[in-house]
Amino acid sequence: MLGWFRRKPRASCGQEIIASQPPGEIFPWPKGAALTALEEIVLALPTALLEKNRPMGEFVFGPDDMEANMPPDADTFFIRLAPQMTVSLAKPCQSYVVANDKRPRRIKITQTTKKA
Repeated sequence: MLGWFRRKPRASCGQEIIASQPPGEIFPWPKGAALTALEEIVLALPTALLEKNRPMGEFVFGPDDMEANMPPDADTFFIRLAPQMTVSLAKPCQSYVVANDKRPRRIKITQTTKKA
């Protein structure tokens, strides 16, 4: 799942894993993986995940009160999750945690679809 997770087995469909992701370290986010914040967290996602003239809600699935920030002309946008908020994506991408310190953030990962 996450970049540091290479040393451990991957989650199978429906299995949950608790991860500690250091800020700034890029990790792969596969399609069908749902991330649940166990503490407040800001995630950076590529704007390539979105398609022009289509709503963000078609590609990023999260609660209505999830905060999103898309700087103009940037290649990255940001989502802020409060504890227990869950988000998943319509497409796979790479992401990273944004923070002003180096303390790893705790995330619960649930793989909801099987890989072909």
